[in-house]
Amino acid sequence: MKKIKIKNLEEDVFYEKLDNGLEVFLYTKDDVYTNYVTFTTKYGSVYNEFVPIDCDNKMKSFPKGIAHFLEHKVFEEKEDPQPMEFFAKSGSICNAFTTFRNTTYLFYATKELKDNINFLLDYVQNIYLTDESVEKEKGIISEEIHMYEDRPNDVLFEKIRLNSLNTNPYRDSIIGTVKDIESITKDDLETCYYTFYNPSNMFMVVTGCFDPNEIMDVIKENQNKKEFKKIDKIKFKEFKEEDKVFKEKEIIKMNTNIPKVAYSIKIPLKNIKLTRRELHLYMYILFTSLFDETSSFDYELKKDGIINNTTYVSLLNANTHLLISLINETEKYEEFLTRIKDRLDNLCVSEKDFNRKKKVLISNEIFAYENVENINDIIMDNIIYNNELEDDPIGIINGLNIRQMLELIKKMDISNTSTVIIKK
Repeated sequence: MKKIKIKNLEEDVFYEKLDNGLEVFLYTKDDVYTNYVTFTTKYGSVYNEFVPIDCDNKMKSFPKGIAHFLEHKVFEEKEDPQPMEFFAKSGSICNAFTTFRNTTYLFYATKELKDNINFLLDYVQNIYLTDESVEKEKGIISEEIHMYEDRPNDVLFEKIRLNSLNTNPYRDSIIGTVKDIESITKDDLETCYYTFYNPSNMFMVVTGCFDPNEIMDVIKENQNKKEFKKIDKIKFKEFKEEDKVFKEKEIIKMNTNIPKVAYSIKIPLKNIKLTRRELHLYMYILFTSLFDETSSFDYELKKDGIINNTTYVSLLNANTHLLISLINETEKYEEFLTRIKDRLDNLCVSEKDFNRKKKVLISNEIFAYENVENINDIIMDNIIYNNELEDDPIGIINGLNIRQMLELIKKMDISNTSTVIIKK
């Protein structure tokens, strides 16, 4: 077992890659009682065109929403106890979720950690599917889709991606459409499961109060009892995305008390030579300096009665492009949009604000290690997006400089934008 030292934070993460390819990350904290455990496959909603195992190297397309559908079926056992029932016996809480890039199964526990880890590994690595159960699930997920379609906030975020992107798979809903769900078959689910739920495409993160050697032994013993087919690196279909947005403006009529508005900027990444982490940090500094509660923009719009709440900045890295969305709710949405455009005409950040935001980022990084869930999330994000654990996050933040920030602003193309307004 290897110890990864997190520089400048005096923290350690234990790591081992098992013989079957499963990566395990363990972080221990003596002054907590809750353990947080996640078991993740690098399989999310954007991976719908790939070469499945045993497919003669042929690219195959699958229905949208299938990763989320599969999450539902993995979370269901052939025989009792079901996951909810099993974890509840020890007072533990379990859940699962699907994102664009991953599907994660998790639990919180204060006791019986070893038994809970064994059960988590066993139910995720043993799927049970029948044609009947798949058909039944279609109705359940269709109802879930209709529920989201009635929520203005969910519709807003869906439309941001749909109207900004053209062919990029990030444009599509994680859950899929009813039409997508109806087309999913048992064979589709099995193919995706055996391709992506292989240990070589998965990792486990355990954070809390425990003996790392004991927990690593529990995981190893569990995995040594199972056989998995060795698979090569999964091949995905490559796609191109044009810089122009799909739709520049859309007004949607829904039942909402106050109109909701999102102004999204689609920034091409092909000419930006920064790491993903550096880019996100610079974008955080720039757009929070321009629009958060400490900005002159926020002060003036609240003083003028245009907004009551601080503008929310959403960032989505879709690999080919970065989507920056400025979101708020206001009756005066046209004036809000005009003010945003005026502010973006003078895209800059002062050195004083730049250094202040760097201090905020460093304090956030330090504070994150006070909470085992936050630590787990940090490790997960590192592996999903970088395939390795970042061992000097504060060093990366300290390495940011105003000169590079200003050079980045010069290179950024912010001419492609899309607006979504939801009102009665």
